[in-house]
Amino acid sequence: MRLPTLAAGAPCPVTVPTPVSPPGDAVLGDAPVHPIAYYFGPGTTLALRSENRLPDGAYEAKVRWTSAGYLGPVLIRAGRIDGPGTALSKFSYVGEDRDGGHYAVIENDPGDLPGTTTVGGPGCYAIQADGTSFSTTIVFRAR
Repeated sequence: MRLPTLAAGAPCPVTVPTPVSPPGDAVLGDAPVHPIAYYFGPGTTLALRSENRLPDGAYEAKVRWTSAGYLGPVLIRAGRIDGPGTALSKFSYVGEDRDGGHYAVIENDPGDLPGTTTVGGPGCYAIQADGTSFSTTIVFRAR
């Protein structure tokens, strides 16, 4: 995994949403497999809500992914980039935890991939998505 790192106090360099057509939703990242920006909210910020808090203190939020023009394996991994902390991003109905992340095989084009993103608390995070023909990094803040 090759995630960026931030100096203490540096602003979180969030990924800017990119409109796609169809279906017209904005997505994060330039790869053929990416999360839909709506689920991160304004400013690419994952809202940490009390109802999404897990027993261990982490926060889990629904994040839908989509794919277009790609069939094959994908590995998504996540981490905090502004300090210590944990993160995980995974698909809900396909794949398995593997190789330090979540591995799945995309079999439908276009693909609709409900999932979740879990973070340890407020901070700046990144997700790296890797397939056979792409690698992309998505940066978001959580608060």
